[in-house]
Amino acid sequence: MEDEDGIDDDERERSSKKNNGRRRRRRRRRRRVVFIVGATGTGKTKLSIDLARRLKSSSSSSSSSSSSTTRTTTTTTKKTLDVVVVNMDALQMHASLPIATARATEKEREGVRHELLGVVDETTLLKSEEDEEEKRKTSRKGVRWFRKAFLDVVEKAWKEEEEEEEEKTGKDDDDTDWSVILCVGGTPYYAKAALSKTFLPSASASTVADDDADESISDASVVTENEQEENADADKLSMDERVAMHEKLRKLDPKAAARVHPKDARRVRRYLQMAEKANGEESLLPSTIFQCKADEDQRLTFAPQVTRVIHIVAENEALEKTLDRRLEQMRANGVEEEIETFIEAFPTVAKSNKGVAQAIGVREFLDENDDVETRFEKMRARTKRLARRQRKQFTNMVESSEFRAAPAIEIDATKMHELLASAASSNAKTFWEDEIVSRAMEFVTNEFDDVKKLPSSKRTNDVQENNAWIERTCEACGNRIFRGDRDWYWHTSSKRHKNRVRNLKKSREGERGSLHPNKIAKQP
Repeated sequence: MEDEDGIDDDERERSSKKNNGRRRRRRRRRRRVVFIVGATGTGKTKLSIDLARRLKSSSSSSSSSSSSTTRTTTTTTKKTLDVVVVNMDALQMHASLPIATARATEKEREGVRHELLGVVDETTLLKSEEDEEEKRKTSRKGVRWFRKAFLDVVEKAWKEEEEEEEEKTGKDDDDTDWSVILCVGGTPYYAKAALSKTFLPSASASTVADDDADESISDASVVTENEQEENADADKLSMDERVAMHEKLRKLDPKAAARVHPKDARRVRRYLQMAEKANGEESLLPSTIFQCKADEDQRLTFAPQVTRVIHIVAENEALEKTLDRRLEQMRANGVEEEIETFIEAFPTVAKSNKGVAQAIGVREFLDENDDVETRFEKMRARTKRLARRQRKQFTNMVESSEFRAAPAIEIDATKMHELLASAASSNAKTFWEDEIVSRAMEFVTNEFDDVKKLPSSKRTNDVQENNAWIERTCEACGNRIFRGDRDWYWHTSSKRHKNRVRNLKKSREGERGSLHPNKIAKQP
């Protein structure tokens, strides 16, 4: 039977099924991998949990609104959203010392799915003293193990999303599935390893040379037993031996030598091995392979449209008051007993100053000459030093050219910490929800169609180009060596350098101008 348009009913039904299939294939899938970084105590963990809860609630409310407005014309649809929080803190990956490492409790997580939290058991470290095979397995759980585990978590989450999508039918074009991975932690080295696919190069030049290959990610995450032994040998080298190895690299590949510091014995050794194998072939030199001739966005593990970086900062004075309160809360929660129990159960691990033994408090409680109050004072001072160092490290990371392609924002939480210090907790909560969480939510969900207009850190644009493969020497500051345009720019912009320049100019009567330290910079 034909209708007034002259179209057969069976043909119309077949066309309808075909169009429905096309709709399902055209359903939009929005993915985000959000890196929340910042100094200890700034609020990274809380932001990740609150952001996950708001993303889920907004998805539910959006679904309800959509179904109410289309009830008369279409079937009710419900948007799905999966949010996973991935831990990037090296110490919180250990099962021991949950209080000392400020790990979020089950109650604080509020039902949000967390991964890579408390997955390294110290009992395996104890067994490894007698079992060489177990020792090798345990020792591999470093930054390379983390990167592989992190990529596995992302792949699993997205695979589950695709499988769930295949089971659903009757979806409209307006329906959108979200999958958000929130990566949170205060270990800059782990954050860099997760954010950049070229940060952890493989020992094999041929593997790393193919920068766009998927294999370059997985292979770079595997450390062979031979590499383990070579890394251990490199760590034992004296400073003179490291300088000699660095000078040998300079003769074979000057650009690679300018890129790495002699103290970085592992990387110097890796570059030297590659330079020796190159045998003069420029295309195989480490400086050629690792300079990343491709576009900056190809350095990122995920595309710029998927990646988001949120850097939480706070002024030292306000943050340190929060750190004082957190330490007192830890003390009330029993951190003293926790550390003493850990030292008693794992004395070898505690004295090694490796892994979770690096947590603030272990070293202080190993000193039997100090009383309890002195130990906590040392913990307080060490925590504040760590916070200042982390802020500088994360600022440098976000502003570096290697990660410049990643959309990034800086959120200042100073006012929130000041409100907490003044006992205005209700005002602090309001500011947190309205200013910090809302801004993060908007940044995560916004689409940036023009890659060239992606938001970046506020000071990166001051350095137009950053050639990391260049070395400069500042005579005014005692012949200090700086690698890369960015480091040189920030050094020459610092107060310390300017004061030295001013004092040096005063001492050089009649020699001003031509001997200005900024013009004495030497390049190899």
